[in-house]
Amino acid sequence: MHRKKLLIVGGGNLCLQVLQILGPRNPFEFHVASRDLGKATRMCNLIRLAALQQNVNIQIESHQMDLREACISRNAETLLKIRPDIILNCASLQSWRVITQLPAERFAALDQAQLGPWLPMHLAPAYALMRAVKQSCPKSLVVNAAFPDAVNPILYKVGMAPDVGIGNIANLIPATRSAIAHLSGCLPTQVCAKLVGHHYFSHCVPRHGLPPQRMEPIFNLTYWIDGEERTGEHAPEAILDCVARQFSRLGGVDGQYLTAMSAVTVLENLHAEHEVRVHGPGPQGLPGGYPVKVGMGKVLLDLPYGVTREEAIRVNEAGQRLDGITLIRADGSAVFGEVQRQIMQRELNFAMAEMRVCDAAAWAEELGSKYLAYAEGTPHTNSHHTGVAAHGAGHRASAC
Repeated sequence: MHRKKLLIVGGGNLCLQVLQILGPRNPFEFHVASRDLGKATRMCNLIRLAALQQNVNIQIESHQMDLREACISRNAETLLKIRPDIILNCASLQSWRVITQLPAERFAALDQAQLGPWLPMHLAPAYALMRAVKQSCPKSLVVNAAFPDAVNPILYKVGMAPDVGIGNIANLIPATRSAIAHLSGCLPTQVCAKLVGHHYFSHCVPRHGLPPQRMEPIFNLTYWIDGEERTGEHAPEAILDCVARQFSRLGGVDGQYLTAMSAVTVLENLHAEHEVRVHGPGPQGLPGGYPVKVGMGKVLLDLPYGVTREEAIRVNEAGQRLDGITLIRADGSAVFGEVQRQIMQRELNFAMAEMRVCDAAAWAEELGSKYLAYAEGTPHTNSHHTGVAAHGAGHRASAC
């Protein structure tokens, strides 16, 4: 049987969890690309041997891929050799989970900045990967796991958008269906829900319930029970509070199992012979998360009747601002929120008011070094920042 080729880029925990689910099912010819070839090879061997425990023989190969500026041509050659049908990008310069390992007081202070200011850590490798993809395999479907709510729309502005993301809004759907079922006295499998919302919303709800009410709506929820629309039968506050209270779950590394499952749902159905309804962030380069249909090599919006594309985008742009990104300009440059910027400057001595796409790698290098000093408890002074920022700006100008 001919199997589609799936390439997973980035050999971290999410890659491992996706392979642990997909390996025994054997739906793909698997490829894993990582900067650490030895680790990737051992991971592939683990998945191969574990599948064989169930008497399943899988094809899986490891490759070296370094998502730095200097390696784009080499990466394009690797992609040309593999010719993947689907690419799952799991690469990031710093996982969102890293700051959770800080002492509680420092984590609480830094966490107020939200995810937006950490954009360079996710955008830089994705930008490098997409340039290699455009050179060698432009017809490959690309699924992005690295902050797709913001990375995908930014890359869309420069003609390099992944097809869709995974996680975030998709991770909230099972608990939302379960909460509606709990309140309605039925089974979760009887409930169908469609959610529009940004990473900020999907991150906040499982931990705290519905965020404080704003002038602008930051989500849209439509739901059905046994095919009959029942939207409004329960207050959104009741549903989302039930998500946080009744269906609280493990987070962190363990919680990535849910993200891996959302990835599998997308990956297994991208080339299905019929359309499958799922959720995903960043489809077609749009900001935030949406209900989508995947299948037959396509990703299409699947908004509920009465919700326009423009309305859905406005909802997600409102959530994007709460996540610390005020605006994504037509050229792909990102403007960051003043409140979030001040937190990053106070805690890390890192000041980034805006960022062009081609500057992401240089900003990521500076942010990484500032965070490392912060995590190690190295004191900093604001007087030092002027020199560092000027030095960074020089690097950023030359990066274009």
